[in-house]
Amino acid sequence: MNILITGTSRGIGLELTKQALAKGHSVLAIARQPGDSPDLQKLKAKAGDALNLFAADLENDGAAEKIAAAVKWPHIDVLINNAGIYRKGESTQDFLDSFRVNSVAPFQVTRALLPKLKKSIQPKVVQITSLMGSIEDNTSGGSTAYRASKAALNMINKTIAQDEEGLITIVVHPGWVKTRMGGDEAPTGAEESALGIWKVIEKLTTQDSGALFDFEGDRLPW
Repeated sequence: MNILITGTSRGIGLELTKQALAKGHSVLAIARQPGDSPDLQKLKAKAGDALNLFAADLENDGAAEKIAAAVKWPHIDVLINNAGIYRKGESTQDFLDSFRVNSVAPFQVTRALLPKLKKSIQPKVVQITSLMGSIEDNTSGGSTAYRASKAALNMINKTIAQDEEGLITIVVHPGWVKTRMGGDEAPTGAEESALGIWKVIEKLTTQDSGALFDFEGDRLPW
């Protein structure tokens, strides 16, 4: 399969890329500065033509179109919008940055890649969200900008599922993962999270489109 993944320089995105290559897939890995990621460079040296790296900053206007222009495959089978940011503050800029990267960019990338996705036999889109975007689950408050941006992503994905017949598109909570964003106290490793996400992806059917899952395959509350 042809797979495009954003946010691949480290953490979950890097692991998703590693595991896709191990399964024999071709990957276009998007990162802000792929040349500055030693792990991504090592992976490229090992994978050869199966892995292509592309630099794009999702905070910049036109990033989605730039990514779409970089796709040389006739079709895309799986798109994983993994790139995201976590802003702790509550300033206007914190909200704008959070929504730009966590909500608007995944929508724009998905929309820009729809022509390639629709040429796949069974196209799938996976938006990496967070349980912190669940309104029902929010019993602790805090992290308002981040929570709101992920709740918006959930709604955006549901809307895409309604608008695009034949496209399987879901949101996935990767768990509390031990990454730069998740911190060292997180109970789940990036490898475990990525393994679970791939299991979810491989089991998806058209009936799942629009749903919210966790990395273990369970449906989560909105």
